[in-house]
Amino acid sequence: MRLRPRKSAIALFVVVIALAVAVGAAFHLVSQKTHMSVRDVVFQKPFGGRETFTVLVLGEDETFSKNTEDKGRSDTILVAAVDLKHKRVQGLSIPRDTRIQIPGMSGFQKINASYAKGGAQLTAQCVADLLGVPIDYYAKTNIAGLKKVVDAVGGVGIDVEKNMYYVDRRGGLYINLKKGYRHLDGERALGYVRFRHDRMGDLWRIQRQQKFLRALARQVTSPSNWTKLPNLIDEMMNNVETNMTSKDLLSLARLSKDVPADEVQMATLPGVPETIHGISYYVPDLPAIPPLVNEVLRFQEPKPTVAVLNGSGVTGAAERLAAFLRDDGYRVMRTGNAPRTDYDVSVVMAQDPESAQIQKIADLLNCRAQALPQEPNKENASVVVIIGRDYASL
Repeated sequence: MRLRPRKSAIALFVVVIALAVAVGAAFHLVSQKTHMSVRDVVFQKPFGGRETFTVLVLGEDETFSKNTEDKGRSDTILVAAVDLKHKRVQGLSIPRDTRIQIPGMSGFQKINASYAKGGAQLTAQCVADLLGVPIDYYAKTNIAGLKKVVDAVGGVGIDVEKNMYYVDRRGGLYINLKKGYRHLDGERALGYVRFRHDRMGDLWRIQRQQKFLRALARQVTSPSNWTKLPNLIDEMMNNVETNMTSKDLLSLARLSKDVPADEVQMATLPGVPETIHGISYYVPDLPAIPPLVNEVLRFQEPKPTVAVLNGSGVTGAAERLAAFLRDDGYRVMRTGNAPRTDYDVSVVMAQDPESAQIQKIADLLNCRAQALPQEPNKENASVVVIIGRDYASL
């Protein structure tokens, strides 16, 4: 007797064939767009064989100048760290008003001016200098490109947190969004991600951009858009400038199916808004950058927060150890004096004294970590280090 395949098996077979056709179309289309042979697309190792790498994502605002020959300014700056082996993606947003020194320019500038000065390459150099990590790849799209991609996927649903209204006739920006869940087309989506006229300015704008990118990623990878894949790839390739190969881009596309948008961890460069000589900047908190970079862009376990207290009576002992710990990636919450100054030996107290990261501090001071007392920790840190006379000159 001949067995008849179950309907579910037939449906699965149809889906597999459809996916194969879609992926095949993608390979051919991308190879045409990037002038690579299909063989190269198939057999070339993505990202030069790297398992972890960084990508600088730039959103160009070309509306600031009426001169079509001018480069726009980088309206959105995001560094994404990708771990192919463990299927992880994390991102760090950099406010466009971040105050830095740009090579070839005098004094301090806003980081978004680096793109107008030297394009994606100079911006990548500035970001690498600021964060202390190499930038392996970049991808730049402009305002018009994002609008077309949103329209190509049929719009994006987003919960608009508040009424947003702003008009800039010179820049061609008209924003009029009402609070509540909205299905945004390309034009209104641009208004949502570009709006920055509220109390926290760029910081809340960055949060909205991160929220929007997650929603856009969900929409792009939705089964309803499978049949639109060739058109989507065509639209993206027409509006994205990148030093990644087609094989790299397809590898990222496959990764996006394994890493749900809601699981992509995002953070913002630590710092504070400040007006200097009449100019609004975002001033980065330089000591806070290394531990955040280690956690977000290097996929390291977050180092514990530390309070360093001087119990030796020797001036500057706590500050010297704190500087050493910061350089090693620990987050020093504060330095100060211990209740007494007659400690002969140093003390390390921690919520988890058996942790390897705590043991590293204890080994440095040649002591054994102890458990923190149960009473409330007024130092607001998971580790309290008291410097004794034995290591006062560290």
